[in-house]
Amino acid sequence: MERMQFTTSIGAPVATVYDKMIGKETSKQWTLVFNPSSDYEGGDMEGNWEKSSKELFVGTDEHGKRGGMVGYIRENTPNQFISIEYVGILDGENEITEGPIAEDWQGFENYTFEDHKARLW
Repeated sequence: MERMQFTTSIGAPVATVYDKMIGKETSKQWTLVFNPSSDYEGGDMEGNWEKSSKELFVGTDEHGKRGGMVGYIRENTPNQFISIEYVGILDGENEITEGPIAEDWQGFENYTFEDHKARLW
């Protein structure tokens, strides 16, 4: 499995970034670059992704077909860390979590939130 790491700085308090990432309406802005119809189903509709909850990360393709990824929240320490384990894909209403297609999408997506306040010397 290929491992990738990306780092970015966002000019906002950690709590704001965390809330916007998992908030039901604001998460759509977070994932817009992947698919303009991105959404999630599961967990708390206010965006309280509880540990072990199943989340479906969904959207529609250019033909209007529903698809996405099947994931579980493995860790969620508010304002600090989120770990999502992807176990397969969503094809229409079918969750595919076994076989070569599912294996291509299995893995983890982790987010670490850190506050880097500017220091004046």
